[in-house]
This record gives sequence, C-alpha cells and structure tokens, in this order.
Amino acid sequence: MPKKLKRPKQHYDLVEVIWDDAAGLRHGWMDRLERPTPQLALSVGFLVVDNPEHIIIASDTDNEGGHNGRTQIPRGMVKRIKTLRKKDEEKPQETPAPLPV
Repeated sequence: MPKKLKRPKQHYDLVEVIWDDAAGLRHGWMDRLERPTPQLALSVGFLVVDNPEHIIIASDTDNEGGHNGRTQIPRGMVKRIKTLRKKDEEKPQETPAPLPV
C-alpha cells in the first residue's frame, strides 16, 4: 500500500497577480509610427514579499518557508492581486508548565 504523503505547511498566501510587464515589449526595430502594445501578464505564486515598492511571488515553497523560482513585480505595475488560498494558520505554541521549586 502506498505511503500517504503529508502536505508541507503553507507559509504564504497563494495569489494570482495581473500586472503590466514592461519587459514584454517586442524586440528589434520599430517603425516610428508603430505603437508598442502593452503586455498584460498573469502570474500565480506564493506571496513572499509585499511592500510599498514591490511584491515577490515564488513558484515553490517548502515546509520551513524556504522558496524558489521568484518573480519581483514593481508595485506600480500591479493591476490586481487575488488570494487563491490563504496561508496555513499558526498553531499557538503550548507554554510548558513551570518546574516545581
């Protein structure tokens, strides 16, 4: 019988981000009358950083909260963030009983 796997703890919210990708413009020469077309991007990942300057999402996370495959998006480029799954709640730590004196 296969061993049942335990899901790693989720330390970060899983989010969907819609944002303008400034680096998504077409490469090469462009006619002076041709206008760049904005590139709207859709990304999904674990929200590991959320501050006024930028957000960082990661594609992978482990049981200790380590992460891999990160994308940094300037805050001004973010159009919408939708939470797909909230991070796991922290369990309150039990305080050990005091030792008798």
